[in-house]
Amino acid sequence: MRVVIIGGGFAAVQFARTLRKKLRASECEILLFNRENHMVFHPLLADVAGASINPNAAATPLRQMLPGVACRTERVQRIDLVNSQIEFDDGTGLLSRMPYDHVVVACGAESNLNIIPGMSEHAFGFKVIRDAIDLRQHMVRQMERAEAASDPEQRRWNLSFIVVGAGFSGVEVAGEMNELVRSSTRFYRNFRKEDVSVSLVHTRDVILPEVGRSLGEFARKKMEKAGIEVILNKRAVAATHEGVELNDGGVLRGARSFARLERHPRRWYRICRWRRNMGAFSRRRI
Repeated sequence: MRVVIIGGGFAAVQFARTLRKKLRASECEILLFNRENHMVFHPLLADVAGASINPNAAATPLRQMLPGVACRTERVQRIDLVNSQIEFDDGTGLLSRMPYDHVVVACGAESNLNIIPGMSEHAFGFKVIRDAIDLRQHMVRQMERAEAASDPEQRRWNLSFIVVGAGFSGVEVAGEMNELVRSSTRFYRNFRKEDVSVSLVHTRDVILPEVGRSLGEFARKKMEKAGIEVILNKRAVAATHEGVELNDGGVLRGARSFARLERHPRRWYRICRWRRNMGAFSRRRI
Protein backbone atom coordinates (compact mmCIF):
# COMPACT_ATOMS: atom_id res chain seq x y z
CA MET A 1 0.00 0.00 0.00
CA ARG A 2 1.25 3.47 -0.88
CA VAL A 3 0.09 6.63 0.92
CA VAL A 4 1.02 10.00 -0.59
CA ILE A 5 0.91 13.05 1.68
CA ILE A 6 0.97 16.53 0.12
CA GLY A 7 2.20 19.22 2.51
CA GLY A 8 4.82 19.65 5.18
CA GLY A 9 3.13 21.50 8.00
CA PHE A 10 1.89 20.38 11.41
CA ALA A 11 -1.01 18.31 10.07
CA ALA A 12 1.00 16.54 7.38
CA VAL A 13 3.92 15.76 9.68
CA GLN A 14 1.71 14.51 12.51
CA PHE A 15 -0.25 12.32 10.13
CA ALA A 16 2.94 10.83 8.67
CA ARG A 17 4.42 10.16 12.11
CA THR A 18 1.24 8.57 13.42
CA LEU A 19 0.78 6.38 10.35
CA ARG A 20 4.41 5.25 10.46
CA LYS A 21 3.99 4.16 14.09
CA LYS A 22 0.85 2.18 13.30
CA LEU A 23 2.01 0.47 10.09
CA ARG A 24 5.33 -1.21 9.37
CA ALA A 25 7.35 -0.27 6.31
CA SER A 26 6.53 -3.65 4.75
CA GLU A 27 2.83 -2.87 5.10
CA CYS A 28 2.76 0.71 3.89
CA GLU A 29 5.01 3.00 1.85
CA ILE A 30 4.63 6.63 2.92
CA LEU A 31 5.74 9.48 0.66
CA LEU A 32 5.52 13.12 1.70
CA PHE A 33 5.73 15.88 -0.92
CA ASN A 34 6.61 19.39 0.25
CA ARG A 35 8.28 22.21 -1.66
CA GLU A 36 10.75 22.79 1.20
CA ASN A 37 12.73 20.01 2.87
CA HIS A 38 11.88 21.40 6.30
CA MET A 39 8.86 22.15 8.43
CA VAL A 40 8.39 25.78 9.46
CA PHE A 41 7.30 26.62 13.00
CA HIS A 42 5.16 29.58 12.02
CA PRO A 43 4.82 31.18 15.49
CA LEU A 44 8.57 31.92 15.34
CA LEU A 45 8.61 33.57 11.91
CA ALA A 46 8.13 37.02 13.43
CA ASP A 47 11.18 36.41 15.64
CA VAL A 48 13.19 35.54 12.55
CA ALA A 49 12.06 38.75 10.84
CA GLY A 50 13.04 40.76 13.90
CA ALA A 51 16.47 39.08 14.15
CA SER A 52 15.59 37.76 17.61
CA ILE A 53 16.47 34.20 16.56
CA ASN A 54 18.42 32.47 13.83
CA PRO A 55 16.30 31.23 10.89
CA ASN A 56 17.41 27.66 11.59
CA ALA A 57 15.65 27.81 14.95
CA ALA A 58 12.26 28.14 13.22
CA ALA A 59 12.70 25.19 10.86
CA THR A 60 13.31 21.46 11.30
CA PRO A 61 14.43 19.07 8.55
CA LEU A 62 11.58 16.80 7.56
CA ARG A 63 13.78 13.76 7.06
CA GLN A 64 15.10 14.16 10.58
CA MET A 65 11.56 14.34 11.96
CA LEU A 66 10.17 11.51 9.85
CA PRO A 67 12.39 8.41 9.85
CA GLY A 68 10.85 5.75 7.68
CA VAL A 69 9.01 8.32 5.51
CA ALA A 70 10.22 9.17 2.01
CA CYS A 71 10.37 12.96 1.70
CA ARG A 72 10.28 14.59 -1.73
CA THR A 73 10.55 18.26 -2.74
CA GLU A 74 9.03 18.02 -6.22
CA ARG A 75 6.01 20.25 -6.77
CA VAL A 76 2.78 18.32 -7.15
CA GLN A 77 0.93 19.83 -10.09
CA ARG A 78 -2.18 17.68 -10.35
CA ILE A 79 -4.10 14.95 -8.58
CA ASP A 80 -5.91 12.50 -10.82
CA LEU A 81 -8.56 11.16 -8.48
CA VAL A 82 -10.14 9.01 -11.19
CA ASN A 83 -6.97 7.00 -11.84
CA SER A 84 -5.46 7.44 -8.34
CA GLN A 85 -2.30 9.15 -9.54
CA ILE A 86 -0.44 12.34 -8.85
CA GLU A 87 1.50 14.37 -11.39
CA PHE A 88 4.60 16.22 -10.24
CA ASP A 89 7.40 18.26 -11.77
CA ASP A 90 10.55 16.14 -11.69
CA GLY A 91 12.83 19.09 -12.44
CA THR A 92 13.25 18.37 -16.14
CA GLY A 93 10.22 20.39 -17.17
CA LEU A 94 8.17 17.24 -17.74
CA LEU A 95 5.44 15.88 -15.49
CA SER A 96 5.96 12.47 -13.93
CA ARG A 97 3.11 10.33 -12.67
CA MET A 98 2.93 8.23 -9.53
CA PRO A 99 0.10 5.90 -8.51
CA TYR A 100 -1.19 5.83 -4.95
CA ASP A 101 -3.65 3.90 -2.84
CA HIS A 102 -4.50 6.83 -0.59
CA VAL A 103 -3.73 10.54 -0.91
CA VAL A 104 -3.76 13.05 1.95
CA VAL A 105 -3.96 16.76 1.06
CA ALA A 106 -2.59 18.75 4.01
CA CYS A 107 -0.85 21.66 2.35
CA GLY A 108 -2.48 24.33 4.50
CA ALA A 109 -3.59 27.78 3.43
CA GLU A 110 -2.00 30.77 1.77
CA SER A 111 -2.37 34.51 2.18
CA ASN A 112 -4.28 36.18 -0.62
CA LEU A 113 -2.56 39.52 -1.16
CA ASN A 114 -4.66 40.13 -4.26
CA ILE A 115 -7.66 41.03 -2.09
CA ILE A 116 -6.32 44.59 -1.94
CA PRO A 117 -5.20 46.29 -5.18
CA GLY A 118 -1.44 46.79 -5.31
CA MET A 119 -0.73 44.75 -2.19
CA SER A 120 0.95 41.87 -4.01
CA GLU A 121 3.41 44.35 -5.60
CA HIS A 122 4.05 46.55 -2.58
CA ALA A 123 3.75 44.27 0.45
CA PHE A 124 5.36 41.23 1.99
CA GLY A 125 3.50 38.00 2.56
CA PHE A 126 4.44 35.81 5.49
CA LYS A 127 4.41 32.05 5.01
CA VAL A 128 7.92 30.59 4.78
CA ILE A 129 11.39 31.26 6.20
CA ARG A 130 12.36 33.16 3.05
CA ASP A 131 9.53 35.65 3.67
CA ALA A 132 10.81 36.40 7.17
CA ILE A 133 14.39 36.83 5.93
CA ASP A 134 13.24 39.12 3.12
CA LEU A 135 11.30 41.27 5.57
CA ARG A 136 14.31 41.57 7.88
CA GLN A 137 16.61 42.49 5.01
CA HIS A 138 14.08 45.09 3.87
CA MET A 139 14.16 46.76 7.29
CA VAL A 140 17.95 46.82 7.27
CA ARG A 141 17.99 48.33 3.76
CA GLN A 142 15.55 51.02 4.83
CA MET A 143 17.74 51.96 7.76
CA GLU A 144 20.74 52.25 5.45
CA ARG A 145 18.75 54.45 3.07
CA ALA A 146 17.61 56.62 5.95
CA GLU A 147 21.19 57.00 7.08
CA ALA A 148 22.17 58.24 3.62
CA ALA A 149 19.14 60.53 3.14
CA SER A 150 19.69 64.26 3.49
CA ASP A 151 15.98 65.17 3.28
CA PRO A 152 14.25 64.73 6.68
CA GLU A 153 10.94 63.86 4.99
CA GLN A 154 12.57 61.17 2.89
CA ARG A 155 14.36 59.86 5.95
CA ARG A 156 11.11 59.47 7.88
CA TRP A 157 9.47 57.80 4.87
CA ASN A 158 12.27 55.23 4.77
CA LEU A 159 11.68 54.50 8.44
CA SER A 160 7.88 54.16 8.19
CA PHE A 161 6.51 50.61 8.29
CA ILE A 162 2.88 49.57 7.92
CA VAL A 163 1.34 46.30 9.07
CA VAL A 164 -2.12 45.39 7.79
CA GLY A 165 -4.02 42.97 10.00
CA ALA A 166 -3.81 42.67 13.79
CA GLY A 167 -4.16 38.97 14.34
CA PHE A 168 -1.37 36.99 15.97
CA SER A 169 1.09 37.35 13.08
CA GLY A 170 0.40 41.03 12.46
CA VAL A 171 0.82 41.97 16.11
CA GLU A 172 3.98 39.90 16.47
CA VAL A 173 5.54 41.32 13.31
CA ALA A 174 4.69 44.91 14.29
CA GLY A 175 6.31 44.37 17.68
CA GLU A 176 9.43 42.80 16.21
CA MET A 177 9.72 45.53 13.58
CA ASN A 178 9.43 48.22 16.18
CA GLU A 179 11.96 46.61 18.47
CA LEU A 180 14.52 45.90 15.74
CA VAL A 181 14.47 49.34 14.14
CA ARG A 182 14.26 51.41 17.32
CA SER A 183 16.96 49.40 19.09
CA SER A 184 19.21 49.73 16.02
CA THR A 185 19.13 53.54 16.02
CA ARG A 186 22.10 53.63 18.41
CA PHE A 187 24.30 52.32 15.58
CA TYR A 188 23.34 55.13 13.18
CA ARG A 189 24.12 58.85 13.21
CA ASN A 190 21.54 60.34 10.85
CA PHE A 191 18.28 59.35 12.56
CA ARG A 192 16.80 58.78 15.99
CA LYS A 193 14.03 56.71 17.54
CA GLU A 194 11.63 59.60 17.03
CA ASP A 195 12.04 59.22 13.25
CA VAL A 196 10.77 55.63 13.31
CA SER A 197 7.10 54.93 12.64
CA VAL A 198 5.33 51.56 12.85
CA SER A 199 1.60 51.55 12.13
CA LEU A 200 -0.77 48.64 12.69
CA VAL A 201 -4.07 48.77 10.77
CA HIS A 202 -7.04 46.62 11.78
CA THR A 203 -10.62 46.50 10.53
CA ARG A 204 -12.14 45.74 13.93
CA ASP A 205 -12.34 47.72 17.17
CA VAL A 206 -9.92 45.48 19.05
CA ILE A 207 -6.67 43.75 18.10
CA LEU A 208 -6.07 40.05 18.66
CA PRO A 209 -9.77 39.17 18.55
CA GLU A 210 -8.83 35.50 19.05
CA VAL A 211 -7.89 36.11 22.70
CA GLY A 212 -10.83 38.28 23.74
CA ARG A 213 -11.41 41.98 24.26
CA SER A 214 -9.64 42.42 27.61
CA LEU A 215 -6.37 40.84 26.47
CA GLY A 216 -6.63 42.63 23.13
CA GLU A 217 -6.95 45.99 24.91
CA PHE A 218 -4.03 45.11 27.15
CA ALA A 219 -1.88 44.30 24.11
CA ARG A 220 -2.94 47.51 22.35
CA LYS A 221 -1.89 49.67 25.31
CA LYS A 222 1.46 47.91 25.52
CA MET A 223 2.10 48.40 21.81
CA GLU A 224 1.17 52.07 21.91
CA LYS A 225 3.44 52.56 24.89
CA ALA A 226 6.26 51.04 22.83
CA GLY A 227 5.64 53.62 20.10
CA ILE A 228 3.44 51.65 17.68
CA GLU A 229 0.46 53.48 16.20
CA VAL A 230 -2.60 51.23 16.35
CA ILE A 231 -5.34 52.21 13.88
CA LEU A 232 -8.68 50.49 14.51
CA ASN A 233 -11.90 50.32 12.50
CA LYS A 234 -10.03 51.19 9.32
CA ARG A 235 -9.52 49.09 6.23
CA ALA A 236 -6.72 49.16 3.69
CA VAL A 237 -8.18 49.56 0.20
CA ALA A 238 -5.04 49.97 -1.91
CA ALA A 239 -1.26 49.82 -1.69
CA THR A 240 1.10 51.99 -3.73
CA HIS A 241 4.78 52.84 -3.79
CA GLU A 242 4.06 55.69 -1.38
CA GLY A 243 2.10 53.71 1.21
CA VAL A 244 -1.35 52.36 2.03
CA GLU A 245 -4.68 53.99 1.27
CA LEU A 246 -7.47 53.57 3.83
CA ASN A 247 -11.24 53.34 3.33
CA ASP A 248 -11.79 56.78 4.91
CA GLY A 249 -9.59 58.45 2.30
CA GLY A 250 -6.53 58.68 4.51
CA VAL A 251 -3.07 57.58 3.43
CA LEU A 252 -0.34 56.01 5.54
CA ARG A 253 3.02 56.78 4.00
CA GLY A 254 5.65 54.10 4.16
CA ALA A 255 8.34 52.49 2.07
CA ARG A 256 6.62 49.11 1.99
CA SER A 257 3.92 47.24 3.86
CA PHE A 258 3.53 43.91 5.56
CA ALA A 259 0.16 42.24 5.08
CA ARG A 260 -1.30 39.24 6.84
CA LEU A 261 -4.55 39.07 4.92
CA GLU A 262 -7.36 36.57 4.67
CA ARG A 263 -6.06 33.06 4.20
CA HIS A 264 -7.57 30.57 1.77
CA PRO A 265 -7.02 26.84 1.28
CA ARG A 266 -4.72 26.17 -1.61
CA ARG A 267 -6.78 25.79 -4.76
CA TRP A 268 -6.57 22.04 -5.20
CA TYR A 269 -10.01 21.91 -6.77
CA ARG A 270 -8.43 23.44 -9.87
CA ILE A 271 -5.88 20.67 -10.30
CA CYS A 272 -7.93 17.68 -9.18
CA ARG A 273 -9.41 15.56 -11.94
CA TRP A 274 -12.58 13.90 -10.71
CA ARG A 275 -15.97 12.88 -11.90
CA ARG A 276 -19.01 14.81 -10.78
CA ASN A 277 -20.59 11.70 -9.27
CA MET A 278 -17.57 10.74 -7.21
CA GLY A 279 -17.74 10.87 -3.44
CA ALA A 280 -16.26 13.70 -1.40
CA PHE A 281 -13.00 13.53 0.50
CA SER A 282 -13.34 11.60 3.74
CA ARG A 283 -12.38 13.10 7.09
CA ARG A 284 -10.97 10.80 9.70
CA ARG A 285 -9.37 11.48 13.02
CA ILE A 286 -6.04 9.74 13.44
